[in-house]
Amino acid sequence: MQARPTGEGTMAARDVRWSATAAIGFALALFAGAASAETRFAVVAPVAGNAFYDAVGEGCRARAVARGGITCVLFGPGGEEKRNQGEIVAALVADKIDGLAVSPALISEVGPALTAARAAGIPVVAFDADLPGELRRSFIGTNARDFGRALGASLRRWKPAGGRFAVLTGAATTPSLADRVEGVRDALGSGWTEIAGSPVATTGEAREAAGLVDRLLLDHPDLDAVISVGAWPFLAEDAWREIARRHKERFDRARTVVVVADALPVERRLVRDGLGHVLVGQRPGDMGARIVDTLDALAHGRPAPEIVYVGFDVVTRADLIRTTD
Repeated sequence: MQARPTGEGTMAARDVRWSATAAIGFALALFAGAASAETRFAVVAPVAGNAFYDAVGEGCRARAVARGGITCVLFGPGGEEKRNQGEIVAALVADKIDGLAVSPALISEVGPALTAARAAGIPVVAFDADLPGELRRSFIGTNARDFGRALGASLRRWKPAGGRFAVLTGAATTPSLADRVEGVRDALGSGWTEIAGSPVATTGEAREAAGLVDRLLLDHPDLDAVISVGAWPFLAEDAWREIARRHKERFDRARTVVVVADALPVERRLVRDGLGHVLVGQRPGDMGARIVDTLDALAHGRPAPEIVYVGFDVVTRADLIRTTD
């Protein structure tokens, strides 16, 4: 989720760390410094400085290093990068990038640049959030409906008798998030009642998302569960710790169970400390690795699958205590 190019100039020669404030011109300079024989791939996130997309980028970079002869750089709007996602993609197309992986924020924003990429013969894959079929060759990510079902099933294991729940989601125009919400409802079924006003939508800003969950808890003292179909509320660690202190008794007794998507290091810390109950984690590093494999095949005229699912993991506090003790 942000503008932090990372990359390897000449991959074996230098390790360029991720930077949330580096602008796209800097990253294009890294590409320019790469050996001319290297294949250049770009991962374009919807926003910079987000741990999930950073992990995708790191996975891409690591696979590029392992395979050799490939450069992989992460981009996204935010920080000092003032261009929007579509403008970033357009600049990469103009630079004749060898392959693009895009997780769209707004399809209308990236669509024209991706159409230009197709006309130029540049392979494009979507990751995490899908694109229309005419704009991409492959999708790499999670089966969204199954992922939502795993979130709902995790809650049922905590509260088999059912109860009242609310869902936190993102932009209503994002099909994968809508599918996750439907998956949650599929898994919960009878015995569970979704409260009026749910799902609640966040802009994706972490502190705002955490505040929305806090408001749900304050407004609904009898709420049995909150399911967030994205990692958003846990990404503002300090804010969430303060919120969890206000609701400590409810969390400690599992009167209200909190189930959150993804299993990034910050989320694992919070759940291990008893400030949440279940994580259903995608595998962003695997997404990044599969981006390299898929783009490399397409860039060299080899076949690649249209859909690549990377799976997910269910993580509880007990799991985290066992693995760290």
